[in-house]
Amino acid sequence: MSRNRNRKHSKIDALPCDIKEAVEQMILGNYTYRDVCNFVKETANVTLTEAGVCRYAKGLNATVQDLRLASENMRTLTEEMAKYPQLDTTEGIARLVSHRVLEAVREMDDDALKNSDPLKLIDRCTALIRAVSHKSESDVRVKNLKDVAFESFKEDIFSAMAKEAPELYKQIVQFINAKREEDS
Repeated sequence: MSRNRNRKHSKIDALPCDIKEAVEQMILGNYTYRDVCNFVKETANVTLTEAGVCRYAKGLNATVQDLRLASENMRTLTEEMAKYPQLDTTEGIARLVSHRVLEAVREMDDDALKNSDPLKLIDRCTALIRAVSHKSESDVRVKNLKDVAFESFKEDIFSAMAKEAPELYKQIVQFINAKREEDS
């Protein structure tokens, strides 16, 4: 499991990976800190204090909570994205972040707004705008590449089809052109 970067390393961090993993599972399960200390003493011949296990558990639980929150946010984002299939994940995230930023600024009281560094706010907003702009430019480039690839494919394959199956060729071209117009 990923650990809190601000936490000092404990003896548990130095344990072999399999024992450390077992300790983490015990902490997340119904074992007491004493059970964990006894397990580590018996399997790795390392003495831990219950206080040390407790500190490690607090960091581990915070990490687990962060993972659960991230999973919940991703699930929510995925559900919302399914409602709008024309959006991709990057645009969904940009919209979510934009909403959160605007919500945070709106909820600031006058004192907080006056005491905030306007240059930092402007920099963050500018970075967000740049990210959305970059995304839009990237979408245009991808669409252009798709169009070029399609035209190349159409030329090579369809020239052979036009000679060998002209009626099929006409039907396919009409179908593809109709689909392209729907996607635009």
